[in-house]
Amino acid sequence: MTSLNQKQLDQKKADRKEQMMRAALKVFADNGVKLTKISMIAKEAKVSHGLIYHYFDSKEEILYESMEWAMDENTVEQFFYDLKESGRRPLEKIREFTQFAFTESDLGTSSMVFRIAQHLHRANDLPDHIHELVDKSGRFYIKALTPLFLEGQKSGEIIQGDTEDLVDVYLTVLSSIMADDPSFWKENREKKVRILLRMIELR
Repeated sequence: MTSLNQKQLDQKKADRKEQMMRAALKVFADNGVKLTKISMIAKEAKVSHGLIYHYFDSKEEILYESMEWAMDENTVEQFFYDLKESGRRPLEKIREFTQFAFTESDLGTSSMVFRIAQHLHRANDLPDHIHELVDKSGRFYIKALTPLFLEGQKSGEIIQGDTEDLVDVYLTVLSSIMADDPSFWKENREKKVRILLRMIELR
């Protein structure tokens, strides 16, 4: 009976920590790292400010553990797998990913990780292990998107040129938009994404 109670207690702690990490991802994605405060995460998670510090020592620690947890959930990999198997044309796949990138962060951890990585892309004052995690995330997206762009170039839907440079420019534009004002994309998202993708579409 004692063993069962301990397991229940451990599960309760794990669930509470996940609740905090999900909240942290949303707050970081919506506000960026510099503007995020522990009190904002506590409010989003509906827990006390002090309870956060029972699980994490600092804002940087909750950022790192939350991103690492979300990346290990494999939801991003599943998204790209589903996209690959969808049978859609290359440009449609890229359009769907672009809309996914601007999706409201409370709809899933996948888009939150992408948005946070864009916030952090040009940050210089973060610990090395966080930069390494961001770089890992960036390499994943480049690896996942490059075949879609290459496929689009071969089918004549996407402009020709160095595929790697094209993907880099595309991601840089997304990063700049998110760092500036992601709230702009809350309304008429599909229309705005179509306009954005004209920079790569062969017309």
